Amino acid sequence: MHKNHLYAFLCETVQISRHAMTAQDQHPRNAAMGTLAWGQGRDGSLTSTEKIRLIGNLAYVQIRERFDTMRCRLGLLVPAQLELESILPPNTALVEDALGLASETHQDALFYHSWRTYLFGALIAAHERLAYDPSLFFAAAILHDIGLTEHHEPHLCSRCFALSGGERVRAHLRSKGHAETAAQKVGNAIALHLNGWVSARTHGAEAHLVSRGAVCDLFGAGRHRIAPATLSAVLERFPRNGVIEALQFGTARHKESTRPAVMTSLSRGKAPAEPF
Repeated sequence: MHKNHLYAFLCETVQISRHAMTAQDQHPRNAAMGTLAWGQGRDGSLTSTEKIRLIGNLAYVQIRERFDTMRCRLGLLVPAQLELESILPPNTALVEDALGLASETHQDALFYHSWRTYLFGALIAAHERLAYDPSLFFAAAILHDIGLTEHHEPHLCSRCFALSGGERVRAHLRSKGHAETAAQKVGNAIALHLNGWVSARTHGAEAHLVSRGAVCDLFGAGRHRIAPATLSAVLERFPRNGVIEALQFGTARHKESTRPAVMTSLSRGKAPAEPF
């Protein structure tokens, strides 16, 4: 397919996706795709319309990244230099409890991916001047892939791991005495992160940034909004060694028709190229 035709197809797919999301928002009884409410009592399998919406989200991410690359080459995208210490999470009970669970369940490669998700998201937010709650964002980012950890139940072959992970973290935070609103926001951010593009206006800045940070670490989307020196500092502190294996990209047997299964099928099971 010619590049111009491909670009037109992607734009049309994005418009279809946005129309579908708008139509869904007009019917409050239908929970938004990927939320905990949407996944309640189901395994996370997508309808045909939801698959189109997911593909549209992924296409939108690719289109944005192409524009970022073009602007960067023209010198029109210049991220600010930031010290990592300025964006580290605060010392709060929510951060401590989330970090404690991640330390107990995550191997180093997945743990480092989760840290990079937080840092990349925070750096992108700084560039875009997007306000967020750092404790909520960190709790969701550091635990967003808990559904991929050893001994997690249910297994990802029977249910979307983002949904089960979000529910597990929500229950964990409740058990630690955190407010229901905080537990719900963190759980929803985890459940939503596989949507590809998560609207900050609809779902909150924290859910938006978990998705942005994870996509940046796995595919490099958004990396031009991070200063090279700062990017190098993140990768030095939290190396990417073993990240593809930790995420089980192309090796996991995801539940058919769920978001991870659809995304893996789009890549034909091939791991993404090193983005950095």
